[in-house]
Amino acid sequence: MTVALACGGTAEETTTSDSGSGASQSAAQQQQQQPADQQQQQAAEPTATTAAAQPVGMTDASTGGAAPTAVPEPTAAPADTAGVPVQADLRVAITPPYAENLLGWRVGGTNQGILQPMQEALFQRNYQTWEAMPMLAESWEVSADGKQWTFQLRENVPFHHGEDTFGVSDFVFSFQLWSHPEANTGFGAFWDQILGPEGDDVRSFTTETLGQAATVTEVSDSEMVWNMNRPELWIPFYASEATTDPLIYSLDYWESNGEDAYAQNPVGTGPWKHISYEQGAKLEYERAFEDHWRVNPDFDSLTFFFAEEDLTRVAMLRAKEADIAEIPRELQGEIVDAGFAITQSTLPAFMVWAGIGGQYLEDKRNADDPHTNVLVRRAMNHAIDRDALNEAFFDNKMELMANTGWHPTDPSYDPAWEIPAYDPDLARELLAEAGYAEGAGPSIEFMSGKLVGVPELTEIAVPMISWMEEVGFNVDAQIGEFQPIRTRYRAREMNSVVWTHRTGFWPAGRNMRVYFVSPALAGAVFMYEDPVTEDLFSRWQSSVDETERLNLMKEAGQYMYEQNATIPLGFLFAEFGINPEVIAEYSVNNSYFGGMKGHEYTKVVRQ
Repeated sequence: MTVALACGGTAEETTTSDSGSGASQSAAQQQQQQPADQQQQQAAEPTATTAAAQPVGMTDASTGGAAPTAVPEPTAAPADTAGVPVQADLRVAITPPYAENLLGWRVGGTNQGILQPMQEALFQRNYQTWEAMPMLAESWEVSADGKQWTFQLRENVPFHHGEDTFGVSDFVFSFQLWSHPEANTGFGAFWDQILGPEGDDVRSFTTETLGQAATVTEVSDSEMVWNMNRPELWIPFYASEATTDPLIYSLDYWESNGEDAYAQNPVGTGPWKHISYEQGAKLEYERAFEDHWRVNPDFDSLTFFFAEEDLTRVAMLRAKEADIAEIPRELQGEIVDAGFAITQSTLPAFMVWAGIGGQYLEDKRNADDPHTNVLVRRAMNHAIDRDALNEAFFDNKMELMANTGWHPTDPSYDPAWEIPAYDPDLARELLAEAGYAEGAGPSIEFMSGKLVGVPELTEIAVPMISWMEEVGFNVDAQIGEFQPIRTRYRAREMNSVVWTHRTGFWPAGRNMRVYFVSPALAGAVFMYEDPVTEDLFSRWQSSVDETERLNLMKEAGQYMYEQNATIPLGFLFAEFGINPEVIAEYSVNNSYFGGMKGHEYTKVVRQ
């Protein structure tokens, strides 16, 4: 394979975080959100990419445990309603979710992003500072040992079917779905560990009354106390709209209509309600309420169009068939030159890397898997030209990463860590040291599939495969859909497989939980399992001492860095093409949901 590369709180709040460490700055053709009239005049003018930095809300304490007993209700700035909207319908073209189902717990992962317009969570995270904010939980407190949480819930919040309001039983029922035995959620095992019944392979959905759990005391319909099975300080993160799974479902609607009806016409408490759905094509919403408790959308309707091909989304935006579109960074200059604009998320949104499969604990470990040899993993890292990838596919907007899961502004990051240098000769030497003769290197699979927010994932796989082959790897390339990749890593069947991946911009502790621990610790992707990191993470999640937790996370990061556990690439903001004749503002913390998120805050141009 030959590849030629040129080497080289609420949305309206205005508090900003420090710019932090030096990300790759670019004068590439990009434009930050401005009022529509300015955008039309300046659409083709480039601006520098914002530097990535962890906001104050991503400190260990602010992520969860230090939340005050009561947090002020988020207050949105008054919407500018002067003038008549130029358009009533908001149309968004995105990469299709790799699995589609209107019951989010059935698909899990970022696939649930398409449901966030209609479903809410207990918490939200401030779009500028990432601090915990109330959503359906109005206030909360945690005990000193981290095991008991008390919540006051927002009262009189109606579901879309108009027959009941949100209460404690709806939360418990939702938790029972997140941890359902058949759930594909990334955090199902986590929720079961902290709130589920005792016993192996026993889940609340099948053993307890729906809407009731032994670990959740219903003080009233709007107050509950969790007596958890172990300490957990990060509840205001794991139960927030910033991550996957914690969508709230209506117990009344389920019991009245059943699962099949819920899947056909789902309901929630959000500002948008479901209208219609065509699998693989589009999903339509309309405004749910005349006056929603949190925010009233500027638009009357919202439609997601699913378009797999990058050029299709570009064409839809240029033809004004979409108002917002996910555009690969290498193609953004084209739409800017055509008079459209580029908008950026308020915070970094993505971490991009390649997983090195097969690094399992003994029950799944294959001693013959070349990935179990640290020399082979080091060779992989030195085979990749990260600067060339950044220039060719990301317009030099990616901040390169030294250790997957740790950003330089994370307190547990070690500034001595170095980004692996592109050194194919060293890669060959490492393979020889590992016992591979020249021309007879390790045989591996390389898988890649598209994910929302980073459509470049399949494109960067092509040169990565080529570089690995050049230093001696024998690569079976499999570039296509992401779902087969997820199926295999969930089953812990990624022996001898490398795959491109992306997640959100998170604190290191979250990345450890999801990617770098085994099922025993409620992992989800099982990309790296090791007795050393298992012990460190277990002690970290059980500790309530901030200094101890910091030191444990530092130790875990150092160990993974030394082990070359993954192939780190970099960090990115979410970016989208917009039609400035219609969109006055779209800039939210997209997390890793890409263009699915935050459209209740999208502002329309008015005349």
